[in-house]
Amino acid sequence: MAPFTHCELSDVTPLCMPWMQANGQAVPAFSAAAAALSLELAASAYRMDMSAWRAGGWTDISYLTDNTLLTGPSANGGTGGGLSALMSGYYQRMARSRIRRINPVTQVLGTLRQREGSDTCKAVTMIHPAPGGRYVVAVGFMGTGKRVFDWISNFRLAHEDGMHLGFLQLTKEFERNCDKILFPETARALGLEQLTLQDILLECRRADSRFHLWMAGHSQGGAVMQLFAWRESRRGMLRQHMTGYGFASPSVLYENPGCDLAALPLFHLINADDMIPRVGALLHVGRCRIFPPDERMRAVCYAPFWADPAFRAVLGLLYLNRDSGAALLFIQALLEAVQKLPGEESARVLKPLLGRFLPERLLSALDGHIDAGIRHLIRRVQQGYALSTGHGAPPETLLAPMRIRIEEMMARFGSRSFSIALGRALMLPHRLVSADPAGEASYQYIVNRCTGALRQQIWYGPAITGAAARRPARRVSGLRSRRAVSGRRRRLGRR
Repeated sequence: MAPFTHCELSDVTPLCMPWMQANGQAVPAFSAAAAALSLELAASAYRMDMSAWRAGGWTDISYLTDNTLLTGPSANGGTGGGLSALMSGYYQRMARSRIRRINPVTQVLGTLRQREGSDTCKAVTMIHPAPGGRYVVAVGFMGTGKRVFDWISNFRLAHEDGMHLGFLQLTKEFERNCDKILFPETARALGLEQLTLQDILLECRRADSRFHLWMAGHSQGGAVMQLFAWRESRRGMLRQHMTGYGFASPSVLYENPGCDLAALPLFHLINADDMIPRVGALLHVGRCRIFPPDERMRAVCYAPFWADPAFRAVLGLLYLNRDSGAALLFIQALLEAVQKLPGEESARVLKPLLGRFLPERLLSALDGHIDAGIRHLIRRVQQGYALSTGHGAPPETLLAPMRIRIEEMMARFGSRSFSIALGRALMLPHRLVSADPAGEASYQYIVNRCTGALRQQIWYGPAITGAAARRPARRVSGLRSRRAVSGRRRRLGRR
């Protein structure tokens, strides 16, 4: 039984449901049961703990962590001598230990390594028999880890072939391992000498494929899932052989490729309070399903901080960030507001925000170097803004009102209280699952209780809201429909 949704991990039928007919063409059907399985897979990718999946009949488990791939008989305990469980457990612990290395030396070396490109992709793969002699092949992409260099790819905002460069580099790293990820037990069952993920992807280009690819990921993992599915579809993989569910997925494409992105069977579950799905590039691959939070959901998932006036005020402030450009403008305004504070107070504001992924020793080293560090960060934000928007640095006409609003909140609640509230307002709406067995995180709550309240959303770049889409519409590169523009103006006018 799954720990977060209590679904049955051995039942793969929700992942292989037939498509429905709409407007004369076959389209993928959203499945609440598949969403529950996908949330469990996305959570397992963070923990690198596949014990429950093994118990559910999943085999041929592989672990990709940064530049290390653990796959084949050794990773699955196929060494004989009665050591199967011990060996599989050892390799699982090895994968988990690699993503938890957050000592200062590892942080510095890992950050230096990212100068040449992002190589921090982390994923798990496995396989399970399906009805009709077929197989479901699962790929769970891990989201951003707790190490500081895990975040670098998120801010690598340059374009490459119309795609977000940082997410694309992570996708390519996974693709380079596809011909090395092995499925030895399945190969024996099929009478094959060897079976790799690349072999499976090639067979999925045929109508009679024995394999169905199922993908899931949270946050950065949802971004990599999109680009992997998108690139495989362009190589010839048939869309009826894939399914994907993302949670809090950022956008990944800067340009409309001239085809229907919603035709790919990918679904993105989005909490409308969560800022992360609004940033990245401009377009999602697949379909967005938005949950408009209510008082009950916020009381459960944001407890006990939903009653805090500072938390509510900061959450409202984050609603103004509707795309990557607005988010970067907000970051620069925040840094400039912090820069005006006395040195010690600046450190007290930044440490709660950085403490999630910097060791205490590195945080202590900030003292005395705050001003130089902030100036460096502002330069990087300006570069990112130019790459993301195609314009120069954020204009002062936009920066000044945001900076004044931040300064007013700092004066009202205290700078450190504002900083703590900001960290919580970014984290709590974005959380996938709760570490407390008695609690529920935002996306866990949505999957367990509210899939019927999800609203299909047509994506117009920055114009993401919880409003239901009235009818399908297409976005042309560089343009938005007149109805979308006028609708967004009406929404802005009501604020």
